[in-house]
Amino acid sequence: MTRYALITTTNDRDNVAAYLPSNYRVIHTEPSNLTDYAAREGWKSVVIEGKDTCGWTLDSYVLPRLASGNLHAVEIDLSHRVMKRIPLEKRVRPGDGVNDTNV
Repeated sequence: MTRYALITTTNDRDNVAAYLPSNYRVIHTEPSNLTDYAAREGWKSVVIEGKDTCGWTLDSYVLPRLASGNLHAVEIDLSHRVMKRIPLEKRVRPGDGVNDTNV
């Protein structure tokens, strides 16, 4: 099952990706629209996706690993409003290849 998480941060996508194991990847970034302040200060919404493999799970590895870098992430599902703005081709992994660089 593919899982998704949302991170609101001032870091860029490469900084977020550096905290992810190979079974998770950044699929989307956009300016945060939580508040006018967040938008002015350069906050971004970053969405990650992946599949739990062995011990590399969202709950027991990915979220705590992100937190170690002061990146607070929350799990979201496909009904979340940010997911509606992500093109389907970015959410589908051709051949189920992980960390596809064609994002």
